[in-house]
Amino acid sequence: MEAHPPPQALADPGSPAARREERAGPCEPLAAAAALGEDRWGEGQRSVRLSARPQPRRGGSPSSPPCAPCSRPGNHGVQRGGRRRQRRGGGEGERQEEAGRPGYDLAHLLQRRHDRGVIHCAVGIVRTSVLVTGVQVSSRIFMVWFIAHSIKQIQNEESVILFLVVWTVTEITRYSFYTFNLLNHLPYFIKWARYNFFIILYPAGVAGELLTIYAALPYVKKTGMFSLRLPNKYNVSFDYYYFLIIVMFSYVPLFPQLYFHMLRQRRRVLHGEVIVEKDD
Repeated sequence: MEAHPPPQALADPGSPAARREERAGPCEPLAAAAALGEDRWGEGQRSVRLSARPQPRRGGSPSSPPCAPCSRPGNHGVQRGGRRRQRRGGGEGERQEEAGRPGYDLAHLLQRRHDRGVIHCAVGIVRTSVLVTGVQVSSRIFMVWFIAHSIKQIQNEESVILFLVVWTVTEITRYSFYTFNLLNHLPYFIKWARYNFFIILYPAGVAGELLTIYAALPYVKKTGMFSLRLPNKYNVSFDYYYFLIIVMFSYVPLFPQLYFHMLRQRRRVLHGEVIVEKDD
């Protein structure tokens, strides 16, 4: 029986085993040694399963992260595809981060729900004044889209959180009252809350809205957003900064009318008083 000569320590530079060893890199010495043994002894194709952990690079610290597997030709495309997916996902991550800001998701939800309130009053589903509801809905849409949503620098202000909390509690109470009233089973606590919570919630909500508009004024004046300057082809100018100031002063005549309207409704519902309102 002929004795086989012992294998050489290193493969020839031009042999297939040496080329596979170069492609294997420093992360998979065991795989390179197995490939060298296969070519040297000629035992055919052999499936070698390696369970050893990748060794760190020479000269590196023990705590350095291991290299990514690079000996298999398919991994390069996977890595490049992963990087492409990561780059494409950057815009989605920014949009998700923007959507996670305070007031962003709630702004969309409030706008999609509150604009239906006027329609409900017009068709008779909700028994309340169309004018009063229209003023409230218009005010909220303006605060959501043209203030809180458009000026992102003020979205973390305490005043924004204040009027959003007030709106939330008000709408929960109001629609609970409407729901139980339609079911002909109205608990007294819901009825009492509907015509008593507003005494505190309405002034707090107005204060939050006015403080938010006031906080937005410096950013509007600095950027000139939503403003139209002369000269232009329409020959019309509009300054959003002064428009916001006019909106703030409009709360002076409008808020007392809404507030005293609710007080009259409270006396009529809770105390049974007959309120005769004058025609406009």
